[in-house]
Amino acid sequence: MIDWLTELLERTFRIQPMRSRYLLHWFGTIVATASFVLIATLLVVYDSVFLGFNNLSSLQIGDTAPQDIRAPISISPYVSKVLTEQRQQEIRQSVPDIYFPPNPAVSRQQSDMTSQILAYIQNIRHDPYGTPQQKIEDLRAINDLKLPDSTIVQLLGLDEKAWTDITDQITSILERVMRLEIRDSNLQSVITQLPMQVGVRFSEDQADVIVQVVKGLIRPNTLLDADATNLAHQSAVANITVRRSFERGQVILRAGEKVDAAAYEALGMLGLLEPTNQRVQQFARAALASIIVVVVTGLYLSRFKPELLRSSRLLTLLAAVFLLTLFGARLSIIYGQIYLYPTATMAILFAALVSAEVSVIGVLGLAALVGLMQNNSLEMALLVGVGGMLATLTLRHPERLNGYFMPGLLVGLANIAVVLIFFQGDLTSTSNASGVGELVLYSVVNGALAGTVSLAGIYIATLIFNLPTGLKLVELSQPNQPLLQRLLREAPGTYQHSLQVSNMSEQAANAIGVNADLVRVAALYHDVGKMVNPAFFTENQVEGINPHDALDDPARSAAIIISHVTEGEKMARKYRLPARIRDFILEHHGTQVLYFYQQAVQRAGSDQSVDIEQFTYPGPKPQTKETAILMLADSSEATVRSRKPTKKQEIDEIIQHIIDGKIQSGQLDESGLTLNDLSAIRKIFVDMLQAVFHPRINYPPQLKQSTESSVEVPRAAVLPNVTQETLGTRTLPDEERPPTVVVPAEPSPTEPQTSKTQTREIPAIKIMLDAEDEAPLPDVPPLPRTGEHKTVRSAENGKSPLKPDATEEQ
Repeated sequence: MIDWLTELLERTFRIQPMRSRYLLHWFGTIVATASFVLIATLLVVYDSVFLGFNNLSSLQIGDTAPQDIRAPISISPYVSKVLTEQRQQEIRQSVPDIYFPPNPAVSRQQSDMTSQILAYIQNIRHDPYGTPQQKIEDLRAINDLKLPDSTIVQLLGLDEKAWTDITDQITSILERVMRLEIRDSNLQSVITQLPMQVGVRFSEDQADVIVQVVKGLIRPNTLLDADATNLAHQSAVANITVRRSFERGQVILRAGEKVDAAAYEALGMLGLLEPTNQRVQQFARAALASIIVVVVTGLYLSRFKPELLRSSRLLTLLAAVFLLTLFGARLSIIYGQIYLYPTATMAILFAALVSAEVSVIGVLGLAALVGLMQNNSLEMALLVGVGGMLATLTLRHPERLNGYFMPGLLVGLANIAVVLIFFQGDLTSTSNASGVGELVLYSVVNGALAGTVSLAGIYIATLIFNLPTGLKLVELSQPNQPLLQRLLREAPGTYQHSLQVSNMSEQAANAIGVNADLVRVAALYHDVGKMVNPAFFTENQVEGINPHDALDDPARSAAIIISHVTEGEKMARKYRLPARIRDFILEHHGTQVLYFYQQAVQRAGSDQSVDIEQFTYPGPKPQTKETAILMLADSSEATVRSRKPTKKQEIDEIIQHIIDGKIQSGQLDESGLTLNDLSAIRKIFVDMLQAVFHPRINYPPQLKQSTESSVEVPRAAVLPNVTQETLGTRTLPDEERPPTVVVPAEPSPTEPQTSKTQTREIPAIKIMLDAEDEAPLPDVPPLPRTGEHKTVRSAENGKSPLKPDATEEQ
């Protein structure tokens, strides 16, 4: 795709290919980043954006629901202010009011007022100058007694005897009623009972007049104690709260129902009444949070993992895993329980696929967005962050199946801790204890799911993206891999060389703290390209036979040597080795110039007529510490094996010379190796190569035996290339000397044959010591004589018998 776009830009706009690739890279990065921010933002504000398109934000209390309104999400129980207030009001009304005791002063006041009013009515009745209408108007003017006109007419028409009886009855009834406890709440009840107080001697009309007058004169004599009543009400409703919860899809209002206060409150809690300007504000807030996560992550990776930014494929995978995890968190909020959703799976995947450093920054970003998604919930942020951090820090061996048990266990424990930290209820309550127990169970299941799902995710990612995960590296390191089997059969010398380089690279990687498993496996495959022409490489040649001498063409020889890189990369693709392993094949020689270039220059007489590109490896130079380690290990092992040094100091000088050469030629400039790293690598290589290419004793060959006589065995076996005069000798003590060897020889013609066998003792072997290491050699037990099977014991300490090693290298 990139190649096609590069050609298109070159044909259309005449842009150079390198510049086209550069522009396409940045364009793709910008598009991918913008897409990531947009998707993350939409997931965070899903409720406000997607659930706000139903035009419910204009509803008010008293409106009619245009349709069935259902809960778009599940929300945990919340305190409903409306329902709580309604319930508290009901309880207040059920609590009786508290009154003061009846006030006798009110009764006396009303009695005195009654006497005055009756006296006033008596005067109006006897007024000789007043007309009937004027008398009616005068009675209407009484402020403290309002009588209907029919009662006034009856009062004015009574005779004196009836008037006297009625006034006495009014005074008696009023005094009797006012002795009762009369409140505003029961005043009407008292008035209702007044007809029962009137004597039976009065007619119906007269009884009605009495009731009307007494009713107008009755007043409450018991007042409300407002302070005591309010205190009683507050005590009754102090612990009254009404909680409400909704499940996704639950009906809030049916179509045609009126929107009451409780329903309106529920719509607001579900985010269905947010106006457009608030939705825009929430979208902007979520977008800003997503941008911050991307920027901080990018700066973090550029500082601590710059090589990851160059791997677009792996970055795409990590971004996809992050967004899938965020999407799952959104679904768990909508449909289920967030405590059951294993967000720590992402942390384990990041740590296993890349490194713990990348996992840490990913967990922090996910925790921030999930907390914002849950209405700025610190509890949810800690739930995601603490569990993810513990999973990251405890995943030590991602290549082992049992390595995922401990992270999953700690994730469960971390979730339980978060539950207990943020629980604010009383555990002694049965309902609260049941709720906490349910969350604890969810937390345990969460941890188990985190380990299981992450293991499945790693397998899927390895299978689809062909990544060098721990499980994949274990598989590739098996000797029965087809490509390794081919290498063993077709280029056995290269196979042995690769094994040694693999061991050296692994130890060096461990010493400087990089991915040792990756280097070890990559070293096994770094020279598979030599199978095309194995005989042209030293480790596969028979001693003294070099095909390059017969070829006698520096350019063709260089092409064959260089081809093992390109052919090896092709083989790696054919056998579907991960791209990271292929990088080792391409980079382990960097851009070095072969020694055939010097031969070509000598033959041509001038370097002007020789194309140096024909003698240069295609590269690139090592881009990581791991590939640089492989380059140094490959060169060190091959050089030391070729030169066959006899001292540790010589090995050290060879390796130091190789490292200096790589530095001076700029091969390590892009690897990130420091001087401290190179010092540690050199020490590891010297120790390991000394153990492999140490000098060995050159044992004398076994001579043919004869039954008559013996010949003298050579006096001593000495180490090759070492003289006694340069380093001194060491003679073994008697108990360490090798045994006498019986060697038969043909009888001399001048000597008679004899049945006795002559013997001669082999002198002590002289061992030359390294000038840098003056420590004495360990005791060497004597070897048994030929044909004998007697037990050989040390004459000095009498330890357990030692047998000679039948596999000792000759």
